[in-house]
Amino acid sequence: MKRTFPALVVAVLGAGLALAGTAAPASAVTDSTSNLVVGTCDALSIDLSGYAVEPGAEAVYTPGEPAVAEVSHTDYQYERWTLGFFTGWHATGETRFTHKWVGDRDIYDWGYYKYTGVSKKHVDVEGKAAVDPVLVTPAVPADAAPNTVTVEIDGATVVDAEAFGADYSEALSLAKGTPGTETYGQHTYSVSVTAYQGFGAEPTTSVVADGTTACATGEFAAAATVDTETTCGTAVVTLTNDELVASKVNGTYSAIVWVDGTMTDILAVFENKDESKSYAFAEDSGDHVVEVRTGPAHGDALLASATVDSNCESDEGPVVPATSLTVSGSLIPGGSINVAGTGFAADTEYEVELHSTPQSIASTTSDADGSFSADGTIATDTPEGEHEIVVLLDGEEVASTPVIIGAAPVDGGDDEGTDGEGTDGGTATDGTDGTGGGTDPGTDDGAAPAGDDAETGSSTTAGTDTAAASDTSSGLAATGFDAFPLAAFAAALLALAGIAFGARRAIRVKG
Repeated sequence: MKRTFPALVVAVLGAGLALAGTAAPASAVTDSTSNLVVGTCDALSIDLSGYAVEPGAEAVYTPGEPAVAEVSHTDYQYERWTLGFFTGWHATGETRFTHKWVGDRDIYDWGYYKYTGVSKKHVDVEGKAAVDPVLVTPAVPADAAPNTVTVEIDGATVVDAEAFGADYSEALSLAKGTPGTETYGQHTYSVSVTAYQGFGAEPTTSVVADGTTACATGEFAAAATVDTETTCGTAVVTLTNDELVASKVNGTYSAIVWVDGTMTDILAVFENKDESKSYAFAEDSGDHVVEVRTGPAHGDALLASATVDSNCESDEGPVVPATSLTVSGSLIPGGSINVAGTGFAADTEYEVELHSTPQSIASTTSDADGSFSADGTIATDTPEGEHEIVVLLDGEEVASTPVIIGAAPVDGGDDEGTDGEGTDGGTATDGTDGTGGGTDPGTDDGAAPAGDDAETGSSTTAGTDTAAASDTSSGLAATGFDAFPLAAFAAALLALAGIAFGARRAIRVKG
C-alpha cells in the first residue's frame, strides 16, 4: 500500500527549501558612491550619488500543509465449508475477508462460507494533522530615503540631517559676508553623510567633503559724492565701490581727497563698504574747493568735486501759519453759539470745548483750507464771568480765545427800558438800538439779560497755542434801568384798587 511521507519529514524538507531560497537583503552599501562638492564665491554645490536604498522584502515561511482526514472501513473474515461423503459439513481452513458485512453465511464463488467472528480495520487514506507555516526570514520594510546629509558653513548648520535616497543634489547660496573684513568672500564648509548599510545593520557616518571657498578679484567700481548742502560750511565726501558681479569681489581702490589743491586724505574703498568723511571750514572763510580723485595706481581719475560756501546765514525756521477763532451767538447759560476757525490743519477732526471747567461744545472737521464752523450750546449751569473757547486735537490744546458768559434770564415787572448795545467781535461799533416804550399786556415776564445775542471777536495764534487779545470782546455793555422797584409799587397799587390789571415791560439788551 502506498504511504505518504511523515509530516515531520515534509516540514524539514520545506524548511530546507525555504532556507536555500532566502537571499541577503536587497539593499547593501554600494561601492559606487560619488561625492562631488564644489565651493565657489557665491555658492556651494553638492552632488551625491550611488547610495543604497531599501526596496523592502516579504517574509519567508516554510510551506504549510492542511489536515488530512483518515479514510477506512472494516473487513470481515469468512471460512469456507464443504460437504464430505463420510465427514459431512466441515471447515476447510480456507478464509477470505469481505469489505462489508454480508451476514453469518455467505455464498461466494460457488463456495459456502461462515463468518469466523474475526474483523479488522482497513485504512484507505491515512489521516494527518495540519502543518503550520514556520517563519524563516522576517519582512523587510521599504525605505526610499534611508540616508541623511548634514551641511555646515562657517560652523553653522544649514542642512540638518536631511533624508535622501540614492542621490542628493543641492546648491546653497553664499553671501560674501561683512565688507572690509579679512573673511569677506571666504567661507569654510563641511558635508557629512550617514549612509544606509542594509536592513538590521548600523549606518555609518562620515565627512565626505570639507574645505574653504574664495572669490576671485574683479574690477573696482569707483564713485564719489560731495554733499555741501546739508550743513553750511561743511563738505561730506562719500566713496562707494558697489558690487559688480556676485561671482567676484571688486578690487579695492584708493581715493585721494584734495582741499583747495592740497592732498588731505587717502582712503581705501572696499567692495560694498562705503567710506564717508566730513570736512568743516571756518565761518566766513570764503569758498573752498573739494576734489575726490582715484590714486595714481588706479588712474588718477576725478570722481567728484564741489565748492563749499562758508558764509552761512542763520536759519530762522519755518513760518507757522496763524490760526484764528471767532465766537458768535448767545453767550449765556443755555445759549446757542457758533465757533468758526481758520488756519488749522486741513481735513482734521477737532474738539471744541468751553473752559475753565471743560464742557464739550462740538466736534468738527476742518475742510481742505483748514477752516471749520461748529455750532453748540452752553450748559445751563455755566457760571457768569470769564471763560475760554478752546480747540483741541487728540486731547492737546491747539488754539483758544477768551469769552465772557453773561447772566441767565431773570423775572421782572412793568418797566420801560432801552436795548443795550452789543460788541461785535473786534472793535465795538454798534450804537444804541433805541428805547422800547409802550405797554405790552400779556403773560411774558422777565427781562433778557446782558450778553444776549452777543458776539465776541477772534483770537489769532502763530503756532504757540496762545489766544491773542487784540480781537476779543472785553465785556458786554448794558444800558437802561432796574425795573423791579417800579413793578413792585405798581403791583401794590393794583392790589389796593382791586383792579385786575398787570403791566410788564421786558428790557432786552442786545450784546
